[in-house]
Amino acid sequence: MRSPTFVISLLLLGTLACGGAPPREPIPVTHADEPEKRPVPSTSFSVSGLHGTLSQQEVDSTLKPRLPKFLRCAQQRLAELDVLAGSLRLSFHIATNGAVAGVSPIASTLGDRATERCMLDVAATTRFPPPHGGEADFTWPLELPGDPEVREPVPLAADVARSARASAGPAGDVAVGEVLHARCGGGQMVVTAYLDPAGVPLAVGVAAPDLVTPTELDCIASGVQSWTFDSPGSYVGKVTFTLP
Repeated sequence: MRSPTFVISLLLLGTLACGGAPPREPIPVTHADEPEKRPVPSTSFSVSGLHGTLSQQEVDSTLKPRLPKFLRCAQQRLAELDVLAGSLRLSFHIATNGAVAGVSPIASTLGDRATERCMLDVAATTRFPPPHGGEADFTWPLELPGDPEVREPVPLAADVARSARASAGPAGDVAVGEVLHARCGGGQMVVTAYLDPAGVPLAVGVAAPDLVTPTELDCIASGVQSWTFDSPGSYVGKVTFTLP
C-alpha cells in the first residue's frame, strides 16, 4: 500500500520543481482555476453578497494559507481510500465582523463525507476581513488531484443507481431514494459514492445546491452507505447521481 505522506510530498515537490513558468500553488489540495473561467460577480473583481463585498484578493489571501489544513483532511483518509480525489465547491456566508456565519458544500465529487465534513470544519473556523458594506456571500472551489500511482476508479453512469437496494426495503433508485429523502429531508442532493467490486459503497459524499443542514447531509450519506449496487466490475467504481 502506498504511503500517503510520501505521495503528498511527491506531488508537492513536483509542483515546486517547475522552473521558468509562474509558480502554481504548491499544495495538492488547491484553489481550483475553473476551466470555464467564470468571471467573479463584479468587474471590480469582488465577491458580492446581498449587502456587502469582499475582494477576490481578500478571499484568496485568507483561504490559501489554510490549504495545508484542507490537505490534512484528505491525508487522514488516504490510507483507507487511496482512490480519493475530486472537487469541492464551498458556499460561504460572512458576517459583518468577518466570521463565517455559514458554509456548505454546494457541489462535490470527493465522494467521502468524512473528508467533506473535515474541510467544512476548517472553512467554518476561518476569519475573514470584515466585508465592505455588510454581510457577504461567495463560493470558493477546491481540487484534490488523484495519486498518479493509483489507478483511478472506473467512472460509472448515474443510472447505476437504479440498481441500488437498501439492506431492508424496496429495490431501485426511485424507491430507495424517495424513502431515504423522505426520512432525511432537505432539498435536492447530489451524491457521489465509491463502490467496491461487490457493489458495496466504500465511501459516500453529499452536496446540495440549495441550503441544507449538516444533519441532512449526514443522513443521506449514511443511508446511501447502507445500499448495495450492482457490481462495477473487478475494480472500484465511482458514481455520481441526484436525489430525489
